[in-house]
Parts: sequence; structure tokens; C-alpha cells
Amino acid sequence: MAGGSEIAVLAEGIRTVGVDFLTRVDGQFAVVVRVGQDGPVYAARDRFGVCPLYVVREGDRTAVASNLAALTALTGRDHPLSAAGLAGIVTDWAPTGGRTPYEGIHQVLPGHAVLLNAGDAAPVRWSAPPVDHDDRPSDLADFETRLRDSVAIRMRSTTPIACLLSGGIDSTVIGGIAAELGASTGIGLYLDGDDLVRDRQRQVADALQMSLIHHRLDPVETVDLLAEYVATRRIPLVRLGPVGMMSLARRTRAEGIRGVLSGEGADELFAGYDSYRLIAARAGMFGDPQGLPWSDFGAPEFGIERGPRWARAYWRGLIALSPQAPTRRGDVMRPVFGLLRPPLIAALEQAQAGDAADQTLVSRRQADIDVLLGSYLLTVQGDHAWMEEGVELRPPYLGNPVADWALAQDPASFLSLADGKLPVRQLLARLAVQRPALAGLGFAKAAFRVDSSFVLRSPEASGRLRELMSRCPQELVDAVAVRERWDRCVGAGTCSEAESMLFLLTASLGVLA
Repeated sequence: MAGGSEIAVLAEGIRTVGVDFLTRVDGQFAVVVRVGQDGPVYAARDRFGVCPLYVVREGDRTAVASNLAALTALTGRDHPLSAAGLAGIVTDWAPTGGRTPYEGIHQVLPGHAVLLNAGDAAPVRWSAPPVDHDDRPSDLADFETRLRDSVAIRMRSTTPIACLLSGGIDSTVIGGIAAELGASTGIGLYLDGDDLVRDRQRQVADALQMSLIHHRLDPVETVDLLAEYVATRRIPLVRLGPVGMMSLARRTRAEGIRGVLSGEGADELFAGYDSYRLIAARAGMFGDPQGLPWSDFGAPEFGIERGPRWARAYWRGLIALSPQAPTRRGDVMRPVFGLLRPPLIAALEQAQAGDAADQTLVSRRQADIDVLLGSYLLTVQGDHAWMEEGVELRPPYLGNPVADWALAQDPASFLSLADGKLPVRQLLARLAVQRPALAGLGFAKAAFRVDSSFVLRSPEASGRLRELMSRCPQELVDAVAVRERWDRCVGAGTCSEAESMLFLLTASLGVLA
């Protein structure tokens, strides 16, 4: 169908081949297609979930939309909060398992299609299942070719394309390839007072010879945007990353840029998180788990500022002293469970009861792709922060050829004692041959993080967040006790990660009340 529009090609492909046609599509989409006048009506999402799609069925009527505010406008009524949906937000930072924060509203899962005019028909997974691992050594040249092609495809545009430069290695590699193909602009976000991240992003831009649109986020703006995000996107937050991305998206659009290349997907596909090295170390991949060189692990993702002595104790405690402990993100919130109400606690316990304690590297990677990437990074922090502000986020690592290459490899081959994502690091070394300044850059694991401690720097911002928490009803959270905890943290000038997530959840529920 040369010259056919995207939707015409999708419609014809599904009509003639069925939803399996979508396996041929390298790109991002949320689509509703009716096959013939009285034929089946499919709602489908792209392979990884870059574009969201929400569905609610009421009698013989079905409403579909790309965001929750539009969907509730279609149904014409408010939907009560779902404890199960909120449990996903608490444990995985976003609603998971096809749920949303609301009763009766569901998501089409990434890589799935739902038959809308067939009652409660089960979703069909059209995306290809994980392929068997290739026992041959990975071909770095093949990986580089695939990633270069993916970047080139995602640079097609009638308006300028910029590169999101977080200061981390993933976006730097994308920026390096894009610069060779003509990209000249980087965009970066840093927190007011965070000179380390600000300077690192500038160093990356200078090494790539890109001009840098550098956006600063302050505490008062953070709280104001939190309230606006939750009110308009209708999704409670326990992390402030989406707020930062929303602010950066607005600055990006104001600069006349409508498309941004980003590094999403690299950590999930190439085993970049600490949890992968933790699983590998417990399995003996690096030697006797009781006597590993703990200093070689380096600083962990969380607590990066606490120093090498604390880092050594951290790794030894999780590997040698706690070899069977499950690695679950939701455990971070356990210290503040006493400030949650029984319905939410019960939903949390039920959600965590299904977590596999005997995780392998392969199962962990698939879980991160399905849950963390598809639910949080691409929807809550991606689409709802960027695309709803009129800027398209384009992640080259999620191109089908790149993802197929990564998923064909055993994730163990991507790991060393000190690092994950070895192919990405090796590719950076290749890029540094042409751009030697890249070789001298250090890449800390946490290029941009923002939590409630940032709000505590400003009395005005602290007061505004407390006011949002004061609106929170008592059904799911002990809001009075949470505000008392907040007041103690204001006095101390700091809070823990668990407390930060609790404060943001309470403030979000206050906005939605």
C-alpha cells in the first residue's frame, strides 16, 4: 500500500491477516480497528506499551480512550478508586496487570488486542513470545547496526528532533548516534541546586557537540505540577519523575521541538538494574556468594551518596546474609504500612503474594519489560507526561530489531560484577573513537532522581504539599498520621524513600478527593 496512511495500512493488515499482522509493525501505536461493517472491532497497543489505551464496558456500550480524563468524560460519571489499582502504584509505581486506579476501567496490555464487540472476551497477545536464547557469542556489530537503523528511523520528521540527555549512558549512546546523523540539540532536566547532574548533562552535550536546552526544576513548581498532573491525568503518583518530565516537555514544546529521542528500554532489555547483578551474584555467577569482592559492586542505585563503606555493607547484606530474600520494589514501602488503611494493606499483601521468590534473570527481565517499562516508564512517565504536552517520545532501544537482538541473548551475558548493559557500554567505547571526549565521562546510575526531600528544601513548597495531603480522605490512608509524619520530616529536613512515596500518594489522593 505505497502511499497509504498508517491507519489504512493497519486496518487492511488486520482485515487480511488478523491481529498477528501487528507483529510486522516496528513502531508505537494505540489503535481501534473495525474489520468490515459488521465485523470484529479490535483495540490494540504496541509491543511495549509506548501508547496507552483505556477501556470501560457498561452494558452494551464500550468506551475507549488514550487517557483517563477522556474516558470518564465519555462515560459521564466518576469511577470509585480501586484498592487493587492503587496497590500496583504503591508496589510498581503505576497500575499493573491491566488495572487502573479506578473500578471498572481497564488498560489494554502492551502487545495485546481486545475484541471489543465480543462481550468479555479475553485479551489476545499478538506480540511474539520471548525467543530462545542464542548460545553463540553476541555480535556487537550486529547490535550496533540495528540500533543505528532504529535511531535513523525515529529521526524521520518534518520538525526538528532533539535528544533527551539525562547524563546517563543510555541516552548518551543514542545522542552519539543521532549526532552522526545530523541531530544538533540536546535537552536536559536538573533539580535546583543539583550541580552534579547539571554539569554532567552539559559535559555530555559538549562531548556530542550539541547545543543544550537546559531546564531547571524548583520545589514550588514541582508541587504545583504534581497537583496538575494528578488532576488532569487522573493517576496518583508515588514518584516525582513524571512531574519533572511534564515540566521538561512543556519547555521542549516552547522551544519548537515536537519529537525527542530517549533511552527508555535499555535497562530492561540489557539487564541494567542492580537487581540483575543481585540475582546473578546469589546464583554464584561471579563466584562464591559468601566471599565476593564487595567493593567491586560500586554504589547502588539507591543511596548512591552514602559512600563506599555503606555500599559494601549493602551488597554483602543482600547477597551473603540474605540469599533468599525476594527483590521486590514494593518492599520499600513496608516500613510505612502502618499508616495505610486495611483495604489498601490487604490489596498490597495480595499483590505481593503472587511475586515469584525464585526469580531468574530471564523472568526478572520479562517482568521489568511488562510492568516497570510498560506500566510506569512508557505510560505514566512517558506518554502522560510528554505526549499529552504535544511532544512525541521516541525510544530507539525499543525498535523491534534491537529488542529482538537483546531478547535472543541470555541476560547473564550482559552482566559483570560492576556493571550491567555491557553491549551498551561496549558501543559507547566504539563511539568514543570518533568522539574522544565521551571516553572521559563517568556515568553514575542515578542521573536524575527527585522525591519529597526536594520539596523539603522550600518552606513554601512544603506548605503546599501539606495542604494537598490535608484534603486526603481517611478511607485508604491515615491522612492525619501522615501529616504528623510530614511535620517531623519538615523539622528534620529529610525523609526516607518510603516516607516520600507515602507523602506523594497521600497528596495525590487529596487532589482526587
